[in-house]
Amino acid sequence: MRRIAIVGRHTALTPGFNAAMSLNEALGFEAHGCAVTLYLPHTAGRDPRQALRRLGHTDYDDLPRYGGQFEVKPLKTAADLDPADVLIWQTYNAADKPLLPELRRPSMLRTKNIPRAFTGDPQRDAKRLAMFSENFDLVGLSLRADQQIVRTHFPEQRRRFRYVPRGFIADWLDGNGRGTTPTLGLDQAKGPDTVERARRHILTLGQQLRGRWPDLRFLSVREGVETLGSEGVPTLPLRDYYDRFLNRLWLYMPIDFEHSVHVKGLAHSPDGQRLFLGLYENEIVEAQLAGALVLVRRGDVPRELLMLPAESQVESYDDEAALLAAATAHLDDFAARSQRSRERARALHSHLEMARAWLAALDVVARRG
Repeated sequence: MRRIAIVGRHTALTPGFNAAMSLNEALGFEAHGCAVTLYLPHTAGRDPRQALRRLGHTDYDDLPRYGGQFEVKPLKTAADLDPADVLIWQTYNAADKPLLPELRRPSMLRTKNIPRAFTGDPQRDAKRLAMFSENFDLVGLSLRADQQIVRTHFPEQRRRFRYVPRGFIADWLDGNGRGTTPTLGLDQAKGPDTVERARRHILTLGQQLRGRWPDLRFLSVREGVETLGSEGVPTLPLRDYYDRFLNRLWLYMPIDFEHSVHVKGLAHSPDGQRLFLGLYENEIVEAQLAGALVLVRRGDVPRELLMLPAESQVESYDDEAALLAAATAHLDDFAARSQRSRERARALHSHLEMARAWLAALDVVARRG
């Protein structure tokens, strides 16, 4: 039985991406017979005990396990880490980084699943590859596109950089709140100066779609959008968030990443294709698992994450006619497209498939030392 230590978050204490992935990993590895402990970093500015007390709990054992049996423990120093075969570094909090160099054991493999990392430019990619190699024994590449770049330009590293798809608990993403009225969901950019520009294409499209679907509903992350009359969905623990947002959607549209913090990762492949380093966009996959359709600008989201790529991309957010035509086609053919998209997403992105692929990759590294 492999002992897996996940350094991350608990969704009941700190909702959001890190906690969601921590839970997907914990339940995924447990389902494959591993003993899992979720460690909550106690570092500068973040004491998990305070969050625990705010919820009225006195012990980490009181926290929900969502059907699992994994342990939950605080992690303040390396001495708090129990013996483990594998350490998964799930946290993205900068304040936690000083812990990572201390969490080394001779027989413990350190690993991480990363968003888009490479462009196909060997000189640029070599620097990023070296950075990850320094910190991890195995890097799970969440994109096949990244795996292909490693195989082409860095074949000597193909054992340590392997494709591990991100996985989600598909049974929780069942579209159980979807009604008969089309519902469009939108995210919110970070930073007050860019919020309106980042979602301008969605606001314009929403008004146009209401000409055909007067009862069209809108759900927006964190706060309502007055011009659309949208329902704001606050930050919530994972299952509550799924039911309040993703499980109700017909159509999900991301913001314009060029007007958000994501723009720092904007790059181009050697053949000129736009791409965003550091971007995976879990919600794109989660929305499709729930049966929602997505609509994005080409290059903003990796093509392989779109279950219906031909129908789900436009060339420009400024082309209002193309955007309207694509959205209308989605809504007109929703039932058939939704079923096809959801089936493909479930086959590729379950938490069970993620854990299976990750364990297989760890086996390769362990065999060769």
